[in-house]
Amino acid sequence: MSEARGTRVVRWLGKAAMGLLLLGAIALGYQVILAPRAPLASPLAASVAHAAVPFTVDGVLETDEVDVAAKLPGRLAAVLVDEGDTVHAGQTVALLEADELAAKRDQGEAGVRAAQTQVDQGELAVTLEGRKAEDQCRQAQAGVQAARAGLGMAQAKLAALEHGARPQEVTQAEQGVAAAQAVYDTAAKTYTRVKGLAEEGVLAQQKADEAEMGYRSAAAQLAAAKAKLDLVKDGARVEEIAAARDQVRQAEAGIAAAEGTRRLAEDGRLMVDIRRKDVLAARQKVAAGVGVVREVAAYQRQTRILAPLDGRVTQRMSRAGEIIAPGYAILTIARASGYWVKVTVDESAFAGHSVGEAVTVQVPALGHSVPGHIRRVLSAADFATKRTTGERGTFDTRAVDLRVTLDTPLVNLATGMTARVAFR
Repeated sequence: MSEARGTRVVRWLGKAAMGLLLLGAIALGYQVILAPRAPLASPLAASVAHAAVPFTVDGVLETDEVDVAAKLPGRLAAVLVDEGDTVHAGQTVALLEADELAAKRDQGEAGVRAAQTQVDQGELAVTLEGRKAEDQCRQAQAGVQAARAGLGMAQAKLAALEHGARPQEVTQAEQGVAAAQAVYDTAAKTYTRVKGLAEEGVLAQQKADEAEMGYRSAAAQLAAAKAKLDLVKDGARVEEIAAARDQVRQAEAGIAAAEGTRRLAEDGRLMVDIRRKDVLAARQKVAAGVGVVREVAAYQRQTRILAPLDGRVTQRMSRAGEIIAPGYAILTIARASGYWVKVTVDESAFAGHSVGEAVTVQVPALGHSVPGHIRRVLSAADFATKRTTGERGTFDTRAVDLRVTLDTPLVNLATGMTARVAFR
């Protein structure tokens, strides 16, 4: 019985000891957690608080690089430069084959010549059509005037025939008969007297014959005058009036025909306007052809690939004979001036330095040192060292990319050369 009681006491004491240990551990944890911590000191902040530390770091020389490409697709006829060659802005560095463009330009120039021929022919046609239309209009107008004059004459004749002779005409006819009668009477007396003298032998027979001829002529004139007087007094016959009316109708038809001819002649002027439009269309063809020729000439100029800047060829990507696409780089040119040094500096070492600060740049390959200055600090920094984050009292260290500009230009620089930058 006493042994069992001793066993229970031991168990109870063990549990009590374990409880005390657990309480002690919890209390220690709260003390550690709630205890005030000293702020972590940043190495960069500590360095900023102190003066900048001089140091030297190596970097590489860089400059602007331009990829030279063609604007046209085609086959490379020749690449005139090689890697390492120095080129100048505007220098021809490569050539594209241009046989198709030459044929296209010949075709365009032929089209321009053909269109110009159409322009010349059209202008000549305008001149000839204009002259022809004006002549036809004048002739048609003259025809209209002549037709109207003929109508007036026909109408006057018809009116005269329908109304008969006027008193003046009758008087004129009677006077004609009286004059013819007087001539006849004189000729008759002369013939009778000369005939008697000729029969007596006083005058020659020839004189008698001449007197007889005058007598007979006077008799004929008297008969004609009497017939005219009778015609004037009797008036026109029915058939003459009908014929005069037909002449009036023909004259009216002639006026209508003349008016139609005049309208056709005036319509001929419209052909002149049509010819002018043809000339305008031909001129537009000439302008279009000239535009094609200029376009082809521009393309031909693009077959000569020029260097866009002074510099050095750093890489050649294409060879003669290759077919290239527009924008495909043929070679790369590095600018001859404006070099800078790209350096990567531990941010803890860069503390205390800033943009615009003077530095010294040494180029070992050339054996020269020149002044420079910090031009730019890139915003994105890379890790300089890899450390486990979360360690008490530690942090990740990063690197800062800097761009250092040379204040004094040097010759024979090349991208990729080592440059040693001394920060003061």
